[in-house]
Amino acid sequence: MERFLSWMMLVLLPAAAMAVAMIIPIAIVKRWRGNEERSLRKSPLTRELLRSPGHSLRQKIDEVEEDLYSSLAMLLIAPFALISIHVCDSYYRGTPESFCRYTVGVGALIVAGVIFGRRITKNLNQRRKLVLGMEGELATGQELDQLMLDGCQVFHDIKAKHGNIDHVVVSRSGVFCVETKMISKYTAGNDKAEVVVDHDQNVLRFANFEQEIPSGQIESQTAWLSEFLSSATGDSVRAEGILALPGYFITKRIGRGSVFVINPVKPTRFFVNSRNVYSDQVIKRISHQLDQLCRDVQPSFRDDPSWQD
Repeated sequence: MERFLSWMMLVLLPAAAMAVAMIIPIAIVKRWRGNEERSLRKSPLTRELLRSPGHSLRQKIDEVEEDLYSSLAMLLIAPFALISIHVCDSYYRGTPESFCRYTVGVGALIVAGVIFGRRITKNLNQRRKLVLGMEGELATGQELDQLMLDGCQVFHDIKAKHGNIDHVVVSRSGVFCVETKMISKYTAGNDKAEVVVDHDQNVLRFANFEQEIPSGQIESQTAWLSEFLSSATGDSVRAEGILALPGYFITKRIGRGSVFVINPVKPTRFFVNSRNVYSDQVIKRISHQLDQLCRDVQPSFRDDPSWQD
């Protein structure tokens, strides 16, 4: 019986300590949420918000950060848990200290450090790529928003059949499906922020490397958008594909391709020109459909209207 109790104490005490360390923060958050739900002051917003540039990437970043924080917490808890097990084993079971015990404890600590360290490194690398992409979409989106001064309609992060479309610009000159590619450059060497667009080879030629133009992806997006808008509005709509490279200066273009590559700074010359493809009525119908696609962001701190359905 005493041996059984010693084993129980060996397991229960460290487990209880870890449970308390995790339950208390969760209880605090739940209590705060309960107070918010009972609060007499709510958000006055009753309509969903439009998606902002990089909205989907921001959600992915939040998911990666949650995994990152949980891995950090486990990495911090692991040494205390192993020490607790060691102390309980010595106190309740009377196990004498030995080189073998220390070796097993240190080995377990190293294994935990390697496992959670690799997860943390993976999360940090993922977060860096996602943040870089989100900032690229923000930079492009902020430049495209200036087109509204010229009478254009601009929408961001539109949900499509496969994935999402980064930006859509609607003007008298056409409907443009804009894909942003945020491409980092090397810090060493002579890697200037310049690019040659070679449509003949379908590649982007940077100072120290080449990258394929994602023509297939953009053509698929424009085809879906054209079909959707034509069906939804009853008008013949043909979207055009554009690739935006924020931060890069295009020094040369070789040949012509189905996707036009631009630096999004001062975009008026690319989206507003002398041709008139769509009337104000058609633009209004197209904009209404795009608004419905990307107006799905729920405001915080408001009553859930689902109970009314």
